[in-house]
Amino acid sequence: MAKLVFRLKNVPEEEADDIRQLLSDNDIAFYETSAGRWQVSLAGIWVKDNEQAITARQLIVEDQILRAKAAVPISRRDWIVGVFQHARHNPVEMLFTIAAIVLITGLSLYPFFLSF
Repeated sequence: MAKLVFRLKNVPEEEADDIRQLLSDNDIAFYETSAGRWQVSLAGIWVKDNEQAITARQLIVEDQILRAKAAVPISRRDWIVGVFQHARHNPVEMLFTIAAIVLITGLSLYPFFLSF
């Protein structure tokens, strides 16, 4: 049975390419699945052989540790700018997110307002 060795959701294409190259360089046979048009499937890199899957996971963990050491922490200002850029590029998603937050907050607080 195939084993998931790397999830591709929200992974930069450069990092995904590096993982593919890492597996290819170590002669690990793998295949990929995409999230599909509606983004409901699991996008990932899979390995069929259990022994190769264990090796692949070890290689990926080592790669991720190196990436984490080289990563620059994001500042609060950069995070806020990123949120606004995401909202500008995905306005419908942001609108639905805000609507969901308001709806859930309203439903959560509704019983408390009934007692007044």
